[in-house]
Amino acid sequence: MVYLSNPDDGMIRLYNCLAPVYDRLHQRWLRFAGGEAQAALEAAVRVAMNSDTTLLDAGCGTGRFARRLLSEGVRPEQITLLDPSWAMLARSADLPVEKTRGRLEALPFAEASFDIVTCAWAIETVLEPSDAVDELCRVLRPGGLLCLTFCAVKPARSILDQIMQARLAYRRTGRFLDIDTIKAQVSRAVNGDVQIMPSSGPAATLIARRTRF
Repeated sequence: MVYLSNPDDGMIRLYNCLAPVYDRLHQRWLRFAGGEAQAALEAAVRVAMNSDTTLLDAGCGTGRFARRLLSEGVRPEQITLLDPSWAMLARSADLPVEKTRGRLEALPFAEASFDIVTCAWAIETVLEPSDAVDELCRVLRPGGLLCLTFCAVKPARSILDQIMQARLAYRRTGRFLDIDTIKAQVSRAVNGDVQIMPSSGPAATLIARRTRF
């Protein structure tokens, strides 16, 4: 496991504190607001994975998605986990995969390192989401797949949506991003088309395939 030398900022310290209860809180979010978006990301990954595919889960949290992939037969050497929070990464200590502590805005990997890059519920937590998007695209190989899920600005469907959005703002664990802005940036970075997967609630999943540098 590789560790950063620079100190944690406030958001990272917050997630370090939330790590022991994060899965419970996040499951509540998925149940009431982001479940369809998460399911769309996971489905895209499962379709694209094969025995030779390498995957980076950037902003992996406690490693729940990697744990599911391993249980479905994906080999540990195919998966790399990255998160800025040491406490979140520690929750995946039992997984026999590569783990790196690093920031989305400055990924510690060479260009074109991975066949699939996933990032779920993370770009909305960084100071400059555009920097994170550029980095996620940089480490993606030509022909590779970017799967991006985030809290998105959408009209509230119900009072429940309003409550969930208010809770996120109150906890200061992230913000809601404009879908069209993120889509346009991803399209420029991968030099290709970006598909917005159907989902309800204040969340979005974007799937893009990189054509060339």
